Amino acid sequence: MPFYLLLPLFAAIFYAFGSITLKRALREGVGMRQLFHFSNIVLGLMFLPLLLHGAGSAHWTEIWRPLLMGTIFFAGNWLTFLAIRRGDVSLVTPLMGTKVVFVALGVVLLTGRGPSIVLWGAAALTTISIFVMGLTDIKMGNRLLFTIITALSSAAIFAFSDVMVSAWAAKFGALPFLAIGCGTVGLWSAVIWFFQGRPDFFPHGGGANAAWWGAVLIAIQAMILSFALAFFDDATGLNIVYTSRGLWVIALVMAFGAVLGNYEHRAAGRSFLWRVLGTVLLTIAIVIAVLDRAHATIQ
Repeated sequence: MPFYLLLPLFAAIFYAFGSITLKRALREGVGMRQLFHFSNIVLGLMFLPLLLHGAGSAHWTEIWRPLLMGTIFFAGNWLTFLAIRRGDVSLVTPLMGTKVVFVALGVVLLTGRGPSIVLWGAAALTTISIFVMGLTDIKMGNRLLFTIITALSSAAIFAFSDVMVSAWAAKFGALPFLAIGCGTVGLWSAVIWFFQGRPDFFPHGGGANAAWWGAVLIAIQAMILSFALAFFDDATGLNIVYTSRGLWVIALVMAFGAVLGNYEHRAAGRSFLWRVLGTVLLTIAIVIAVLDRAHATIQ
């Protein structure tokens, strides 16, 4: 197995812990707008030191590229928070796994190069698994349909953001690109926070610790995945492995739900079983993708 595929695997695990922790912060009284802006600014600040490495050799005339990527990422992040606020993370996170299909399409549109037929098959299986996860909610026509649509929209936006990182970062200067792009996410939040009348910024009360931990964990996973996208030209393969975050979320909810303050596996009932079935299909897709990349590396 190509060693770089371990990076999105680690990112997926950090994301699973982070998303469950952010959901707990929301449930314990932290406002969504407050948590959203706080998390974005933490993300921007953690990426900012990267600007010190390679800034002198960066192509500053192309600065619009990381600025555009950061703006698109900001929009995707807002939709993610909205989906997590309205729905279960055990549904939202696997649904966002459809990002891999949008990534494959984005690679074709932006670079003219398409994934292998095997990788397209894995991406298609990923999509099927995602809809199996949400099958009960769609059939019931309940309010979670809003969550599904929001999560899918977020996945599409994040996908094109990932393709931009993969296609543009190395040419601009990988580390400065990531610093400016993620700094833009934090800057957008700071500007909006200011025009919203500068409400309380730092989370307080019972959900403060969860907010801090969630923001840091999400930033760490973003750094890991961003490095992988910037330095390894395999956006589709990386994202197929990254979709395992849905698997990790469900595993964490089932094994440590009580400790983490999450009881979705009880509240969701039969829907949760569909999510588990979808996760099994998703795991098969990941294995196919890893084997395909390993075969390509050997050749």
